[in-house]
Amino acid sequence: MSFDNCNKSFSVEYSIYVPAGNDTAFVYGLNYTPQQKKLINDAIMAKHSNVEQVGFVDPNRKLFELQMAGGEFCGNATRSAAAIYLNGKEGNLQMTVNVKDTINAGVDKNGKAWCEIPLYHGADVITEKEPGIFIVKMNGMVTVVIQENVAKKYLENKENLKATGMDFIHQYNLEYSEAVGIMFCEREKGLLKINPIVWVKSINTLFYETACGSGTTAVCMVEAFLNHKSQVIDILQPSGMIITASIVYSEDEISKATILGNVETDGKKYSIEVLSEEENGMMKRRIGAITPDKIDDFINLYKVFKNPPYYEAWSDEMICEEYKNLLTDGYVCGYYLNDSCVGLVTFRPMRLKDLHPVHYEHPEKVAYLADITVLSEYRGQGIGTCLMRYACEVLRREGFEKVYMKTLEVGKSMSYDIAIKLGFKLLEGVTSVDRMERTVKEREEEDVKIYLDKEL
Repeated sequence: MSFDNCNKSFSVEYSIYVPAGNDTAFVYGLNYTPQQKKLINDAIMAKHSNVEQVGFVDPNRKLFELQMAGGEFCGNATRSAAAIYLNGKEGNLQMTVNVKDTINAGVDKNGKAWCEIPLYHGADVITEKEPGIFIVKMNGMVTVVIQENVAKKYLENKENLKATGMDFIHQYNLEYSEAVGIMFCEREKGLLKINPIVWVKSINTLFYETACGSGTTAVCMVEAFLNHKSQVIDILQPSGMIITASIVYSEDEISKATILGNVETDGKKYSIEVLSEEENGMMKRRIGAITPDKIDDFINLYKVFKNPPYYEAWSDEMICEEYKNLLTDGYVCGYYLNDSCVGLVTFRPMRLKDLHPVHYEHPEKVAYLADITVLSEYRGQGIGTCLMRYACEVLRREGFEKVYMKTLEVGKSMSYDIAIKLGFKLLEGVTSVDRMERTVKEREEEDVKIYLDKEL
């Protein structure tokens, strides 16, 4: 079925596979436009926080094909697609990936899935940018390999690796690449281990991935390049699982690269309703003040904090009091789809009486980003990013020079990832403990909060 002229919401079916811990959703069907692929990608990621990438396959076709939502090449997705087409049974096949590459792939006698990696052929396949830092080019992917001795200082603060990864992308002018991986290497239990940060341009996703096949290949390619000989290396992934990379090196060049590892699935088939591009465009979107006559919008949004992971026991009276407090010198803004408020951001000047453990030479030039949240069913659509960017722009126009925020520890809230994407930096060693009555007894009253800030 073709969706090229689809002007209504549409449903897609998909399954989730886990190659070496790298959760990947595979949508059944190939005839989607790039815009629809992005809508599907965002909808699935909004529903499944564990999914790190989305691919498209069609097991009913005689020709084997894989398309990635962002057009990037992904080794883990490619070998998973081979397992799908072979139904997990031993065998080999040739598969077209993203229309442009023909890849050999398959499943071995032990049930492990493998694929070859499409190589870039040129004098600059591997370039040493500075001691211990290499740029590796592959078709559909550029990877920065940061060896152990250099990566050590960055790995002291793994919570900030995504921001550090983006810094490297900017430093080496890689923003125009289809996809970029930053591999921070270390040793663990005698094995070489990667910490992969992966950015995909067209769908603007940034992940600290649980496993990365292309990055594994790039690290092994660097070893072959430095040792001038073929390599077979078991590389440990953040998931704790192994991907084996094999590099054939002859006559001073890399002629073949292959990865091999486990692929698992829960065997379930999921479905999701996706808002069409036309319907999405027809929605009237705006960010505006939540005025007192619309305080019900604020109450509805603030009740999100009663849900996981916060479980904060806010009554309507407490929320109204918080609204009045914010309005005394700050801003309370909502993200509206037609007449429905689906997102919230609040911000205000830094107050001298703030108990936050952050100190600035000119606090009168500093603002505080107090709250940002989006209704669960609207997450994954970029609304939180729009709200945070809007707050920063308003504050910049108002003459503030810096904005700071606090949030739950890394991995526990959506605001951290958004902030890092927009250029906020983690304030090293700055934390505080908040106490709040909870809606469930099992949830501890205390929260450890971390702090980030950004120049405006």
